[in-house]
Amino acid sequence: MSNANKIPGARRLQYGALPYRTSNGQRAEFMLVTSRETRRWIIPKGWPKRGKSPHRSAAHEAFEEAGVLGAIGRQSVGSFSYEKRLKSGRSIECEVRVFPLEVKRQR
Repeated sequence: MSNANKIPGARRLQYGALPYRTSNGQRAEFMLVTSRETRRWIIPKGWPKRGKSPHRSAAHEAFEEAGVLGAIGRQSVGSFSYEKRLKSGRSIECEVRVFPLEVKRQR
């Protein structure tokens, strides 16, 4: 994406969940979802939710986007940045803080 379409100085914060499960002492399995527009594999993530802590916002996104419920970690296990394309065609840089989510149920 060209820098001409990038909103200068704009950097937004998002929260994401890294859903995983383990069964019978086996290696962890991680869940990814596909994005609606690019169809790329991603983790469930989104904007902060009013009145929710960062880890609860991440858990909310995991339920909305992947239909998973479970135990969400209170501490971020890492972060990454990406350029989010807006409907206007412009883009902003986002930092995503990632929280582990041990999946207990899937809808």
